[in-house]
Amino acid sequence: MTKITFIGDIHSAADDLQVLLADPMICQNKIVFIGDYIDGKAKRHFSDHTETNVLDSLGVLDILMDRVARCGDVALLGNHDELWVETAKQDGDGYAEWREKAGHQLADKLGITATKLVAVAAALNAKPLRRYTQFLESLPLTWSNDRIVAVHAGLNWQRPFRRQRKCDLLDIRGDYYFEGRGKHEQWHHNDLGKIIVTGHTPVQRLGVHSHGYIKMQSNAHDVPRYLINDGSRSKRFDSGIFALTLNGSGKIVQTKKAINGVLYDGEQRVTEAMVSRALRFTGHGKRLVHN
Repeated sequence: MTKITFIGDIHSAADDLQVLLADPMICQNKIVFIGDYIDGKAKRHFSDHTETNVLDSLGVLDILMDRVARCGDVALLGNHDELWVETAKQDGDGYAEWREKAGHQLADKLGITATKLVAVAAALNAKPLRRYTQFLESLPLTWSNDRIVAVHAGLNWQRPFRRQRKCDLLDIRGDYYFEGRGKHEQWHHNDLGKIIVTGHTPVQRLGVHSHGYIKMQSNAHDVPRYLINDGSRSKRFDSGIFALTLNGSGKIVQTKKAINGVLYDGEQRVTEAMVSRALRFTGHGKRLVHN
């Protein structure tokens, strides 16, 4: 039976993405990337120190472009990716939001020294960045088969699936997750009747006990929804990229997560000592590996 791996938000973590893609099961599966490939925060905070990770947005995009072209994988558009596209189209609101979400830091890394919208847009549409802009412009908002739907953020339950708005597909949060506006006690029923896989909101932000993903069901008979954003490059010590593999009927086959260059089982709880590069050695200088 065909297996499909869904990979959550990446946010410039090319190193962790390569670790995930080296997994023997994941590398052979069809992969659906859930969006948000760029931006991110370099610092990783521990209780007694801070470490710095590399932000490599173009490295991530190079990997995705290769896999989409060579393997037939699918990369969905995320809200951060959309802001790059809107900026390239000289959309003032999109550019302002991108800068607010640290897009100006990415621009600096891309060698764009200008700050005026016209000049930034021109740089995104010229070599060597034009091919990345064209790739992001081409990305679909959703992927689906008979049993599963994947989208970056979620669905607006007030609208049928084929009439969803881009702003909801890319940015919706609470109303998709919970029943009743402002109430976080009960998961919303899955009105679509298909398994739904999303990213966008880091699982840590919802305050729910999780191991990098959350399975949401309003009751035992509800069709599950999976949130698989493990907070990659979000400053938390345990932030990483999550990969959920389902079989053709939608059953979980495997869960994995890559955190700070190490691959873990998706159900494994990690500690600071496991994740920290500074603490990942025994007293004899031997590296501790957890997978």
